[in-house]
Parts: sequence; structure tokens; C-alpha cells
Amino acid sequence: MPGTPVSRPATLLRSLPPVYAAAAVRVAFPLLVLPVVAQRLGLAEFGRLGLCLVWANLLALVVEGGFLAAATRHAVVADAARRLQLARRVFSARCVLCLPVALAALGVGAWVIPGEALASADRWETALLLAVLACVLGWPATWYLQATSQLHRWARVELAVAATALALNLWLAHSVAAFLALQCLSAGALAALGWRRTWHELRAATDVAEADGPAGVRGLWARAEVAAGLRLGGPMLPVAVIGSAYSLALPAVAAHQLGRVELGTYYLADRIVRALVAAGDPLVQLVYPRIVARFPHGPRVALAYALRWCGLGLLAGLALMAAGWLAWPWAAPLLRAAEPARLAPVAATLGLLLPLVLGWRFAAYWMLGSGRYDSAYRACIVVGGLVGLGGAWWLGDSATALAAIAVAAETAVMLAAVGGMLWTEARRRRAAAG
Repeated sequence: MPGTPVSRPATLLRSLPPVYAAAAVRVAFPLLVLPVVAQRLGLAEFGRLGLCLVWANLLALVVEGGFLAAATRHAVVADAARRLQLARRVFSARCVLCLPVALAALGVGAWVIPGEALASADRWETALLLAVLACVLGWPATWYLQATSQLHRWARVELAVAATALALNLWLAHSVAAFLALQCLSAGALAALGWRRTWHELRAATDVAEADGPAGVRGLWARAEVAAGLRLGGPMLPVAVIGSAYSLALPAVAAHQLGRVELGTYYLADRIVRALVAAGDPLVQLVYPRIVARFPHGPRVALAYALRWCGLGLLAGLALMAAGWLAWPWAAPLLRAAEPARLAPVAATLGLLLPLVLGWRFAAYWMLGSGRYDSAYRACIVVGGLVGLGGAWWLGDSATALAAIAVAAETAVMLAAVGGMLWTEARRRRAAAG
């Protein structure tokens, strides 16, 4: 019997407190830790750390493989046997994807972003940590936990890991290598615990013994499912990678014309603002399966539900942006090492992302969940990527300019998405009339 997601409003209300408790610690991490690390390292070395983290997150998108979007959509309405098959496809494909990502990360860490006076041993230590981090960041089992409406229970694990990581970083993160090593440990713990839960639940639900199954299947590893797994995430992988261009990749693209101090300034402001944007991620993860579950009742029903959340997201983003402006005089003295006068215009410009992203994200997931506007969704991400990459390469000669490019790219995505949906509907009407 096909599985059905738990989507009652009461369940959503019960889910929010634990999910947001974990989110609060994740938001607190960059707000508390990054200014401290910037002060310890100095903005120039912090800029190098920022590039390491940017590249790790970019390469992790390849390991993630587009499965958060693709596998979640299938798993929401799948039964236990189908979810086990999806898990094996995701797991097996990610195992294969880790090899090229690790090799690419080693090259980036060794030759693209070494420090000016970095010894060879230190350079390769950073490269190895970057390779490990790029792999483990792409491994979370969020697609399964989200599809099965378990994020509120999983939040307890996230809360424990995030709180521990926050404390350890405040205590031990006195160098680029130490910070990267702690990120590897926390991301690896979340990935391992998430997949352990996924495997145990699916094995119990399908009554599958670990050693049973066809040739090539050992637990979650299934050699025969690698190709199917790559095909599953393949259509969404370019979207995820290109989508990073108008957010995560901008410092890497602009690095050829920005000094390390400017890069450090942009990265610090960007991480603070993106942490506030990420405060909406748990809610989006809870709401997305509920949007998908409403499509059988009609696209308009699902759209009305998504638009209500868009309005709430817009109001929340405006409130956070106003709170940031009001809190700046109090926060500036705490950011002395980051040069508040240099940081203020960058953070103020990036703050415009709060209402834009928090308001738009639910509509984007409606497009994704519909299965009707996949081409429009991919096209709008490509447009945003072109605006972000082109702007960063040609115009990103300062941290403030780079912040303006990030806002412009996000706006271009929204406009292109609306245009793509209108074009899709017009084409459907012409096809029906013909």
C-alpha cells in the first residue's frame, strides 16, 4: 500500500518547536563563532578559510547529487519497499560521486587557495581536510527524514550535534585546519546518524536482512542501483550546482580581483545573513511534503497553500531585516576585528535577501513539487547563475559590489521563474487549442 505523508496541521504545529530549537543553534553558530574566528585569524586568513568553506560546499553539491529535491518528491508518496530502493540508489550513487569530488577538492586545496606563506605540509593538510569535508557535507539523509515527516524527531539529534560543534569551535578553532577538522566531525556525525536511522527503519519496515538481496546488494550499497541513482538525481544536479552560483560561489568567482581582506569581509557578512535566511529552512522542509501532498486535490489548492506561506515568509524576512538594522549599533563593537565600518554596507545590502528569499522559497518548492514547471525551474536557476557568475567575474571588485550582485541574482531568479511559468502555460494552451 502506498505510504502517505503525515500532513495534518496539528502535526506541523507539534513539529515546529523541536525543529526550531535545532535551527536556533545552527543560526547561533555563525553569529557567535565566525566573528570570534575572524578575530583570532585576522580578516586575510579568515578570507582563506572562507574560500575553503565555499569550495567545500560547492563540491558537496555534487555528492548530494540533486537527491534532496528529486528523491524527496518520490519518497513522499512511496511505500516502504520503494523507499528502500530509493535509499539504495541514493547511497550507492553518492559512494561513486565521492571519488571525483575528493580528487577535485585535493586539487583545489593544494593549488587554488593556499596561503601566501603556507608550508607544503600545511597546504596538504588543508587539502585533505577540504576533501573530507566536501564529501561528508553531501551525505545527509535529509531527503528521507523530510519525506517521512521525521524532522521534528531528528531535530533532537541535530540540536545535540550543533550545540557540541558550537562549543568545540569556540574552544578549539584557532586555525584554519582546526576549524575545518571540527566541521568534518560535525557534518560526518550528522550524516552517519541519519543514514543509520534510515537503514534501520527501512530494514524493519520491509523485513529485509542485511545480508539478503540480489547480487551486488550489501545493506544500502547496491552496485546494480548506481546507474539508476545517478539518473534519479541527474536532472536536479545541474540545477543545484548552477543555483550555488548566485549564492555560494560568488566569492570564489570574484577571488581573482578581490583581496583577502575584502573576501573575508564579504564572507563574514554573507554567512551572518545566510544564517538568518537558513532560519527558514526547517519550516520549508516541513512544509514542502505538505505542498506535494496537496497536488492530488489540484494545483490551485497546493498553490494557495504555498502562497500563504510565501506571505508569512516575506513578513518574517522584513522583520529580521529591520531587527538587524536596529541591532547594528549594539553588535558593531563586538565585530571590531572585522572592521564594522567596512562590514556595515555589505551586511545592509545582503540584508535585502531576507525578505526576497524567505518570501520566494515556498513558491519555488511549489514549482518543484508540481512536476509541471521543471523546465521553468531549471531555467530560472540558470538565469540566476549567469547573473551571479557574470556579475561576480566582471563587476565584483569590492565586497559591497559583490553583495549587490547576490541580491540582483536572486531577483533575476524570481522574475525568470514567473516568466517561465507564464510561458509554460501559454505553450500548453496553444497545444490544447491546436
